[in-house]
Amino acid sequence: MSEPFRTDADLSVLLSVAAKADGELHLVGHSYGAALALEAARTLGSRIKSLVLIEPVSFHLLRQEGRPEWAEVERLGKAVLGAVAKGDDRAAAAAFMSYWLGRFRWFIAPERFKSAITATIPKVALEFGILVEAPTTLESYAKITAPTLLVKGGKTRAPTRAVVDLLGERMPSATVVTLKGAGHMSPFTHPDEVSRLILDHLATSR
Repeated sequence: MSEPFRTDADLSVLLSVAAKADGELHLVGHSYGAALALEAARTLGSRIKSLVLIEPVSFHLLRQEGRPEWAEVERLGKAVLGAVAKGDDRAAAAAFMSYWLGRFRWFIAPERFKSAITATIPKVALEFGILVEAPTTLESYAKITAPTLLVKGGKTRAPTRAVVDLLGERMPSATVVTLKGAGHMSPFTHPDEVSRLILDHLATSR
């Protein structure tokens, strides 16, 4: 078994919880959580009954596969990690959230929301660094045979769309669904549609 995400305590917690559960598992995740669920599924193998992955930010696949979308991820990484390294968490939060939400939506966001994001940005930066340096290959993920629903937004960023498409092409039991009008934050902007997709997938995978 190949090495999981290096120095990733979150994955260790997820695997510890899985070890205490009985029987087969259904994993659902969004963004970083979807990337963790994907890695956990690779590690847990036949224990995984089904997966729902909403735009997993497994950006290392773009680097490994030489995809042009990797350049966009690199620019975001430099902006976020560079600001954190300088101790400017506010600038890091602005760079990160402006990328996902748009500059205007970040600008008009309530100060309470901005402060909450700023407080968590060092952890976000760590997650980002782990993801872009992850060693797991597309071939390793292609060995996951559990029924997998991959969800992407019709208006999402090019790198996340590319990751979903790569996984959809290589994972043998994967189905890709596009949510019209949705961006990366579809569980928050389109909760009814996302919930319906999850419940339908779980029903067919039982």
